[in-house]
Amino acid sequence: MATSTRIYIVSTQDGTNRLVKATVASQAITHVAKNAFTAKVASQDDLVQALSNGVKVETYGESAQGELIAE
Repeated sequence: MATSTRIYIVSTQDGTNRLVKATVASQAITHVAKNAFTAKVASQDDLVQALSNGVKVETYGESAQGELIAE
């Protein structure tokens, strides 16, 4: 049985819209975000630099920056 997909409109903070065919909204967001962000384990130097610049450590799931809008 084929998995049902929908076309989601994913909007960025600058107003850019992308149309993404996916099973769920989180997949559509991940598809767009993977081209906009990178992630790696922070080195000690990365931590010292970021913390001294006032960057706060965030915990996944505690304060999401965006919202999934279900319709």
